[in-house]
Amino acid sequence: MEEQHDDRGWVRDAERWICQIQGVRQCRIDLDDEGEVTGVHVVSYSSRDPRHIVRDVEGLLKARLNLDVYYKKIGVVQILDQDQPSPQERPAAPARVDASGPPAARAQTHPGTPHQPVAAAAGIKTLPHPAVLVEEAPQARVECAGVSLESRGPMLRAVVALARGGAEARREEEGPNHPGMDSQLLARATVRALQDLVDEPVTLSLADLRVAEIAGERLTVAAVDLVEGRRSERFYGCCSRRFNARESSVYAVLDALNRRLTLFNFKEEPTGPRN
Repeated sequence: MEEQHDDRGWVRDAERWICQIQGVRQCRIDLDDEGEVTGVHVVSYSSRDPRHIVRDVEGLLKARLNLDVYYKKIGVVQILDQDQPSPQERPAAPARVDASGPPAARAQTHPGTPHQPVAAAAGIKTLPHPAVLVEEAPQARVECAGVSLESRGPMLRAVVALARGGAEARREEEGPNHPGMDSQLLARATVRALQDLVDEPVTLSLADLRVAEIAGERLTVAAVDLVEGRRSERFYGCCSRRFNARESSVYAVLDALNRRLTLFNFKEEPTGPRN
């Protein structure tokens, strides 16, 4: 990768590859003095969700150049497709050309010369298609809707309910009633509930959960793996245990994934309780 950054010849190839993504019209990649990517600017048609374009750009750079670009550095501006007129525009009436008038008043076509539209030949100005910047409404975040723990002799049962918009997911996890197992079970249930809410072909799994002390503060730290196709990413989140040690496991998982999940589609209907 260092050779690519020093040469910078890869930028032109990357921009060309990105322009081959469905819906993308133009692309420009900015680098700093050290050759690191500071921004990827994409112009696309409005026929595709900009979140999907961001994911495609991110995946393409990773697959072809082994280049990790933070998705916040990828900006997408959407314009109207040239084949789709603006809603404010109305179809213009056909221009009338007087066939009896002088030849100069009629459109001329000759072999070897490009065809001239009737509107242009008649001196009629056509309105350009306006560029439209699509502004997305703020995405709803996943919230904790309930947490419970129940001891059943040697076993411990954890239940976590998550909600986003009109959808809610509830998951249960059971394990041996050992010290520290409550946090593990709550984190696993949170990951499984998130999996139920996401309407994407991805797999979520808890990689690790630990308690750490930083600056005299005890924190719950979670590592969550997200697998999409052949691509795997690991995200980290944390939450203070000061107010509620048990719920901190739930919020540590949400802290790890909430930003990344803004690029994914979610189910809108309640999923109901699941074990």
